[in-house]
Amino acid sequence: MSEFLEAIPENWKYRLILSAVSRDGTPFEDSVSLVIDKKLSYWSQVYTFKTPVDAEIEASRTSEGRLFLSVSITSEAEVPCARCLEPAAIAVKGSLRYLFSLRPNEYSEDKEEGLHDGDEELIILDSWEDEIDIAPMIWETLITSLPAAALCSEECRGLCPQCGANINKSECGCKSEKGDPRFDILKTLMHDK
Repeated sequence: MSEFLEAIPENWKYRLILSAVSRDGTPFEDSVSLVIDKKLSYWSQVYTFKTPVDAEIEASRTSEGRLFLSVSITSEAEVPCARCLEPAAIAVKGSLRYLFSLRPNEYSEDKEEGLHDGDEELIILDSWEDEIDIAPMIWETLITSLPAAALCSEECRGLCPQCGANINKSECGCKSEKGDPRFDILKTLMHDK
C-alpha cells in the first residue's frame, strides 16, 4: 500500500440522482465534504490536506434535454515552499463545468467522440442511467486546482545555493560571488590584453 494518494480515494462516494434535478430548469444544489486522509502526491509535490474537501454541486436541466453541472471545491492544504522547503499553507479553490446529454441518440455512433458544446465536453449518458457518479468530477476539480508551486510568503528568500541554509532564518556566511562561474574563463581573457 502506497504512503501517498495518487488517485481518487476509494471512500469518496457521491451520486447525483437525475430525478432530483427539476425539468423546469430550477437548479438543484447540494454540498458534500470529502476527507483526504493520506498525503497527496501530484505535480511532483506532496500536499497534506488540513481540512476536508468541501464541494458545492449545482445541476440544472436545459430545454434541449441536457444537464448542466457545476462543481466547486474549497479546502486548505500544506505543501513544501518552492524556495525554502518549509511548510507553506495554501487555500485550494476551483471549479469545473460539465454538460451531459440526457438523450442517448442525440448523436449517431459514426460521429467522432469528444463532442463539444462551447467550453464543455458533451458527455452522452445511456438511456437506462438514473444517476451520475460525481466523485470523479470532484476529484478532477481538486487536482486541477492544485498549484504546481507555492511560497510560504512572498518575501521568502529561499535557500543558499552554496550551503543550503535557509536564508529566512539566518545568514549563512557564504561569500556571495558575482557572476556566473561558467564565464570565469572569459575573465582571464580580459586580463591578458
